[in-house]
Amino acid sequence: MNTTLSLAAGIFISLGSFAQTTSRTEFVVEPMNPTPVFHSSVTSRSVQAINYKHRGGATKLDFAGTNLMPAATGQAKVESKKGYTEIDVEFGNLQKPTTFGGEYLTYVLWAISPEGRAINLGEILVGDNHRSKVDVTTDLQAFALVVTAEPYYAVRQPSNVVVIENVVRADTKGTTEAMNTKYELMERGGYIPTGYKFDPVVLNTRLPLEFFEARNAVRIAESEGAEQYASDSYQHAVRLMDKVDQLATDKHADRKAMIAVAREVVQTAEDARATTIQKIEQERQDNERQAAANAQAQAHAEADDATRQKQQAPRAATHAQP
Repeated sequence: MNTTLSLAAGIFISLGSFAQTTSRTEFVVEPMNPTPVFHSSVTSRSVQAINYKHRGGATKLDFAGTNLMPAATGQAKVESKKGYTEIDVEFGNLQKPTTFGGEYLTYVLWAISPEGRAINLGEILVGDNHRSKVDVTTDLQAFALVVTAEPYYAVRQPSNVVVIENVVRADTKGTTEAMNTKYELMERGGYIPTGYKFDPVVLNTRLPLEFFEARNAVRIAESEGAEQYASDSYQHAVRLMDKVDQLATDKHADRKAMIAVAREVVQTAEDARATTIQKIEQERQDNERQAAANAQAQAHAEADDATRQKQQAPRAATHAQP
């Protein structure tokens, strides 16, 4: 356990500071020309959504940085094909994700459906030139695209650290529809329970990013209570992390093998975290139902007692007469 949760020595990345206080974000889509718009109170910006024509050919889409990363840019080619939509996107002027806090090590590209379903399309890795290119696909036809800072690549819900949003160009091909949607963002610090000490991230340039994402995933799962609520998955992640640590200290270890195991750690730890959240929520609901049942039973008992006392009062008065 200590081996798993310890941090590798290396170059210290200090924690950036910024504040976003909204824990739930509501996106209201208004019918507009040329496209509907998702309004986000988290970043005080809008995300334009497109319903791409089925097999209507390729079209271009721009990206712009939010107020968290205003210099960021991007451009995508989107093409609806038979059964899926292909997205080729390139971003520029990306800051390191650790700018936004010690738990953020990477970026993730999301497609947001009109119903508010957020789909993780893949990890956005920042190169030395502050650029990144990724080719992904989605089964959605109508969607918006956003990029968020995340603690690891396998997250299931976007954080509210939205750094880039798509922008529809004048020549973007697509149709419009009236849509209403809500989608939830995990608030900053949502991966760190109240009172849990989250040590700063320490990066070693000799080790791949996947190594640190794996450690992030394990310690976040542990902080959520996975050791108690998802013991099998959590312990499996810990054993895998021990293997990654061993590979990291072996000068002759296969780097690709280390990355493969590290990515498995992330997936396993995220599964443990998600299971833990579900079980804690189920436990909360069960406790509420039990408390309500106990309160109702107590109320009935008190009512029955009051009825008995009322019925017994005349008899007691009769016996009290001389």
